[in-house]
Amino acid sequence: MDGMILNFAKAIDLASPGLCIRSRAFCDESMPDIHWQLCLYPGGKREENQNNVSLFLKMSSATLREYTVRAEYRFYFIDEGGVVRFSNVNVADFKVKPPKGSHSWGLRNIPKAKVQPCLRQDGSLHIVCQIERLPEVNRLRTLELVAGKGIDSSAVSKCYLSNIDAMRDDESVDCKIICKGQEFEAHKFLLCSHSQVFKAMFKHDTIERQESKINIIDTTPKAIEHMLHYLYSSKLSEAFPYEDAADVIQLADKYDMEPLKILVQRRLADQLTISNLCDIFHVAHLHNADQLMESCIPVAVVNSVHLIDSEEFKALKKHYPDVANQLLEKVVTYKGESIRTTNPYTPPNKRLRLSDLFRYPFNGNMNNGHHRVLFQP
Repeated sequence: MDGMILNFAKAIDLASPGLCIRSRAFCDESMPDIHWQLCLYPGGKREENQNNVSLFLKMSSATLREYTVRAEYRFYFIDEGGVVRFSNVNVADFKVKPPKGSHSWGLRNIPKAKVQPCLRQDGSLHIVCQIERLPEVNRLRTLELVAGKGIDSSAVSKCYLSNIDAMRDDESVDCKIICKGQEFEAHKFLLCSHSQVFKAMFKHDTIERQESKINIIDTTPKAIEHMLHYLYSSKLSEAFPYEDAADVIQLADKYDMEPLKILVQRRLADQLTISNLCDIFHVAHLHNADQLMESCIPVAVVNSVHLIDSEEFKALKKHYPDVANQLLEKVVTYKGESIRTTNPYTPPNKRLRLSDLFRYPFNGNMNNGHHRVLFQP
């Protein structure tokens, strides 16, 4: 859903429990018998939900068949400036079993105090809902930070990290990184603290130590920017595109920055879609990013029919046949393991997220097997 509810400010004040505002029913061609609908209760769903707003996602069936759809659903309230003021992400099993024709999941108690700041000046409420159908495989392989390699943000004060980040444009910079004619200022102590390779450069009698300059010719200026952003903030930029990943992973390998390599893998896992899967799998293959490579497989399994016929896979098979064959072998192996297993499905603590609605907007249609739906009330 990407629409407005007009006069919602008055509805919050005047609506009694049980009064429901419903969006129109919506279905997708891949599941024509399944209908979705948002149900919003400005005064709460029941008496016990007074002083709260209730919001539910309802799935219903147009037939007498029994359906179970496991999905991740996301609610967003967006203010007039386009800023997300409230968000919630949940995973649930939507089950429709005749004679009952619908099943709802959602939030019973959203405090009105949290909803008020989301209202626009005209009193309307902008709601966005994203639904992602989860693949029915026995277990999704996910990425975990290598123990002891990541930065423990709970042990480092936010103030300290903020001060480090502010130093990037400070007069105290004492070295430069030069890449294809562009210069980037930095601090030696920060480079050395993250990389034993940089530390060795400035410790021994090298040109880099004498001139306080590091020339890097086998990468791109954009990759240097991403690396420095990580060095000064301990994270990747929000707008990190997967097209830059290969160069950043190469930098992380060259200068022995394993945490950076792991963060890039995790970000790429979050951005996996059927359209970029072949590119990301190729990057993982080139740079021995085994965790990322394994994380591509569940997406490939769920979308295997679309994958084989896609232009991306045909190009991968033409130019890198060994990589394409390795991908197919892993898909077959994964399917075999899923068939043999007798363990019940249990969701992992952290699941692969294929893309983010606000970074990658789409038109409301599911494409290439990605079960995501936009609702227009």
